[in-house]
This record gives sequence, structure tokens and C-alpha cells, in this order.
Amino acid sequence: MGKIRKRIWWIAMPALLTVLLFQSYWLWQTYQSQQEAFVATATEAFHNAYDNTIIVTAKLYGGDTSQPLKKYSIQASIGINDIPDSTPLPSGKVSGTRITYDTTEKPLGKGIHMDTAAANRNLSLDSASPMAHFISTIFSSFTDVIPDKDTLHKNYRKELDKKHIPLSFRLLTNSKSIDTVANRPTVLIYPGMNNPGRMMGVQFNGLPAYLLKKMSSAIILSIFVALLITGCIWILWRIILRQEKLENMKREFISHVTHELKTPVSILQATNEALLTFRGMNDPEKTERYLRHSKTELDKLQDLIDKIMQVTREEQEQQPLSATPANINTLVGDAVGRFAHLPGVTIERQFDIQSGVFFTDVTAFNTILSNLLDNAVKYNDKPDKEILIHVKEGTGHYSFTVKDNGNGIEKQHLPFLYDKFYRVVQGDRHDVKGYGLGLSHVKALLQQLQGSISVSSIPGNGTTFIFQLPKYEKDQAAAG
Repeated sequence: MGKIRKRIWWIAMPALLTVLLFQSYWLWQTYQSQQEAFVATATEAFHNAYDNTIIVTAKLYGGDTSQPLKKYSIQASIGINDIPDSTPLPSGKVSGTRITYDTTEKPLGKGIHMDTAAANRNLSLDSASPMAHFISTIFSSFTDVIPDKDTLHKNYRKELDKKHIPLSFRLLTNSKSIDTVANRPTVLIYPGMNNPGRMMGVQFNGLPAYLLKKMSSAIILSIFVALLITGCIWILWRIILRQEKLENMKREFISHVTHELKTPVSILQATNEALLTFRGMNDPEKTERYLRHSKTELDKLQDLIDKIMQVTREEQEQQPLSATPANINTLVGDAVGRFAHLPGVTIERQFDIQSGVFFTDVTAFNTILSNLLDNAVKYNDKPDKEILIHVKEGTGHYSFTVKDNGNGIEKQHLPFLYDKFYRVVQGDRHDVKGYGLGLSHVKALLQQLQGSISVSSIPGNGTTFIFQLPKYEKDQAAAG
């Protein structure tokens, strides 16, 4: 088993580490994808907000009569073939490959005459349309029109709300204050075609937490997979340890059984030899004494054989039990009679029942109570062994308590008491004979009888076993 444990360890741990590394890589790739998608969405929203803000600023330049009118002309050389057929061109004169705009009321070269109202009408465009981006690019490239920062902030907030992005942000409109190496903004745009000095950026607050929240389902799935694999490895490890413990207990059981078989066989051989060799047959007293020893050893052999057969039957199949009417006082008295005559043993009985008749399998009940009494006597090194049997009738069940003043059991042994071959080690003592099968058989019988058992113990102060058996309708009818 030791080699198997090492093999499982060297197989399970690399597998677990591989899964954890894969999950970490997958989460990192998912985070990067989420970040790229966010930057693309935020950049598109920033372009829309910037285009809208440029158009609004240009309208203010052209229509605010409280300020001196600023005269500016826009000339942009573009190829006609570069403009999609579906894109409506603004009012103006198209000559060859040049479009000329003039916002003043005087003609400018071969331009067009445009008054303030006309300019306002022509600049009232949807910020998301290609024409709005076209006009924004023209204004940003060939004029001194600068978007108002507060207006740009409000427009960008509206665009982000449309995209369901609740993060707060800070606009960086001064290209000199943007450090694209040490402190790179989340979003960067370069408005205009030939004016890179107007670079603008946006810094978002709490972006990592937002992205992690967006990928929360992936994180939960990854954690679940990791925990599932870890749990499977842990369960496998527990099974291996339990199998190893079972193997050790089986080896101890075989050792005990071998010793127990050798002892009575040796005694039987000695008594038989004494009777045959030393003419013991001619001495009736000696013959009787030797025959008594032989009977005692034969009873021990029979008991050992019965227990081994019980284990075999339990592993193969459960023998059916039959409930028959029995008297509780008689059943308890029969079990007590087997131990009451032992030196130093005192067994007290208490009954809190209405009727002494109940239905159960008599043989199974005797085996259960006898095993508990046997343990109470064996694991008690005190000169006065006191045992209490308390029978109590409850609602729908009978409760049987077996309490002793023996050595007690340490807490760490209690969960394993009903395992096959399990024995509580009493230090270096080996004088208590046993095979670790009694309590295992008791629990198996109680399960067949639809009963239950519990144990409590204080080391050095005794142990208390309580088992319950259900009432049947026949019991209630007998009580009535």
C-alpha cells in the first residue's frame, strides 16, 4: 500500500497543478479579451462624443452673436471616390477633388455663401453618422476649433451610459500631459488628419474590478472545476488510507485468529495425550477434569468459527430476520445470565415500559445485547465491574442503554468502533482477547432491524451504548 500511495501522490499532484495552471491561463486570456473589448467600446464611444462636441462647438462659433464672429474657411482635399455613394455630402460646392466651405457671408474664392442659420442647419448631424465623423475630422484638422472639455465630458458620459459602462473617468485633453509609456491612458484618440498634437486620452477608475465582475461567471466556473478536482483527489486519498487501514486490521485479525486457533488446539492435544499416555482413562476424576478443559477450548473454537462465518455471511448477503413476539424481561435476563456469575461483575436492570411484550428477532437481539455486555466486562480492569441495563419505552421505539464503569474510549476512536477488525489499542496491553468484529456485527444487525446505535465515553470513567429498536403495530396492539 505504501508504494500505491506514492504512485497516487506523484500522479495526482502533477495533474492538479496542470489543471490549476490551465485555469489560470484561461482566466488571464479571458481577462485580456474583456479588456480589449472594453477598450474598443470605450474608444468608439469617445469618438462619438468627440464628434458631437466638435459639431456643437462649431455651431457656437457660427451662431453666438454676443461674441465677435470668427471667420474661418475650411478647405479639404479629398478624393470623390473615397466617399461612399450612400454618404450624403453637406451643402457646398464640389469641384474636382476639392470641397470648399466658407462660414463668412462673403464669397471666398470659389467657395459658397453661407449665413449663420445655414451653418447651424448643416452642422446639426447625428454624432454616430459617418458624415458627423467626416465633418469632425475636417474641423479638427484645418481649424482652431477646440472641443469644450465640460461638454465633451457630458457627451462621453451619455455615450458610456448607452453602452452600460458605469465607470467614472478623467479626460486628458492636453497632449503634453499624456505619458503614453509610463502612465498610458485606457483610451487614446488622435483627432484630425494632420494635427497629432491634439491627442486626447481617457483614464478609467476601477477598471480591473469592473472587468473581473464582467467575467465573474468564468471565475466561478474555474473555481468550481478546481475544487471538484481537488475534492476528487482528496476522496481518492481518503479511500486509499482507509483501504490501507483495513488491510492492517485484516492482518491483525488473521494474527489474532491464528493465535486463538493454536492455543485451544495445543490444549486439546495436551489433554488427549495425557489421557492416552499417562493412563488418565483409569482415573475418573482426572478424566473429568481434562474433558472439562477440552469442552471449554472447543467452545472457544466454536465461537471463533461462528464469528468468522458471520463476517462471511455479511460480506456475501444478509440473512433475513423474522420478528416474533418476545418478552423484554426474559430476553434481557437471558443475556445477563451469561455474565452475572463472573467474579466481580454486578449487573443492574431498570425497566420503564408499559408492556413487556414486543416483536423482534430473538437471536439477533441476544447477539446485540450479549456483544455489548461482553465488551463492558472485557474492557474493564477495575475489581468491581458495575453495569447498568436500562430499558425505556418511547414514542415509536424502545431504547436500551448499556452503561459500564470500565476503561472508557478515547474520542478519536469513536467514529471507527463499528468498522470491521477495528480494535482500540490499550497501550502495550495484549491480555484482552478480541477480533474487532463484535460491534461491526451489532451495527449490521441493528440496520436489518431498522434500529440505530450511539456511543458516548469518558476515558477512565466508563462507556455508554444506547441502541433503539422500532415499535411495530403488533407491539402497540399487544400493549393495548
